[in-house]
Amino acid sequence: MTAIAVFIVADRLWLRPGAGIEREQIMAAAVERGTLPIEVQGAGELEPVNERLIASEIPGAVDQIFARAGEQVAVGDRIVGLMNPQVRQGVVAARLQLAEANADHRRLLANFTDRRLAGEAQILNKQASYEESQLRLAAETELRERQAISEIDYRSTKIRTERARTDLTFEQRRFEELQAVLKAEQASSEARLAERESALQEAERLAEGLVITAEIAGTLREVLVAPGERVGPGTTVARIVDAESLRGVIRVPESYASRVVPDQTAVATVLRTQVPGLVTRVDPAVTQNTVAVDIVFQDELPSGARPDLSIRATITVAELDDALFVRRPLRVNDYSNASVFRLAENGLSATRTPVRFGMGTLKHIEVLDGLNEGDEIIVGNLSRFENEETIAIR
Repeated sequence: MTAIAVFIVADRLWLRPGAGIEREQIMAAAVERGTLPIEVQGAGELEPVNERLIASEIPGAVDQIFARAGEQVAVGDRIVGLMNPQVRQGVVAARLQLAEANADHRRLLANFTDRRLAGEAQILNKQASYEESQLRLAAETELRERQAISEIDYRSTKIRTERARTDLTFEQRRFEELQAVLKAEQASSEARLAERESALQEAERLAEGLVITAEIAGTLREVLVAPGERVGPGTTVARIVDAESLRGVIRVPESYASRVVPDQTAVATVLRTQVPGLVTRVDPAVTQNTVAVDIVFQDELPSGARPDLSIRATITVAELDDALFVRRPLRVNDYSNASVFRLAENGLSATRTPVRFGMGTLKHIEVLDGLNEGDEIIVGNLSRFENEETIAIR
């Protein structure tokens, strides 16, 4: 009777070797053969492709806020108004200086006209004196031939004629010099006038800068100042984005980042809608154990998509054709050797089996050696059986 009992116990241990576990407590997965897409997943947010920081060019105190965050703005729309009395006074002073320069220029031109006319009058006088001397010399030459005039009078007239010609030539040269001087003085006056005009334009430009306007059309994402606040040159007062043009920026674990390259396909989940896209940039830097990846969308985003909206994305980095793969067991890494519990055909036990794994995703992993298509393994937590080679399944 004792021998029979021992035989029965031994037979039951053979059917259920090692420690036991209930069937309902295990999670099993079958080894499959087919195409295994290698995917990398990450989470991130939508970012505008076009974004402009609007800054103040001049110092001042915030006087008015004309637009609030979320409003649509066009190029030239007012956003913030500043107050700076010195800038306003600068415009008034520049206008007065320009008016004074204009008056001086007009007076100078009038003086130029007087000096030019005086010079021309001098030339006319010298011309008349020279022509009169020429006539007298011609008449006395005839008289000299008839010996009706003394040689002294003739020579005196000839000398006066030559002197009148010299005076005329000198006056013409002096008039040419006067013309050059007047031209230089006019150019100098025009330069001063242009300088005053430029100063006024700059003062008016600064005054226009007291009203900060939108430089691009889009959505006012943020107003960074408040009424009464003082700002200096270069202070950012607002951010404008083109909400119609958005891209996805997701962060993937650094261990998978080496697989991600531009032009890989991606599918992003935006407001519960799947939108296809392409990877356009992979950040070379690692931040908090993740790498940023930019995705441009190939279809329109769902209504309601906006900057900073949280998204998730799956990037297909490779496809393994005719591959053996299985659901990734707990604590099994890519390209590693690990032992898993393979279910017996009758499902009453599981035996520890060494397996060589290859590339994988968060959900599946490639089987390189140790398992065959159709094999079932336990993929759940079996840490309490780490010292067992066989598990009985009840």
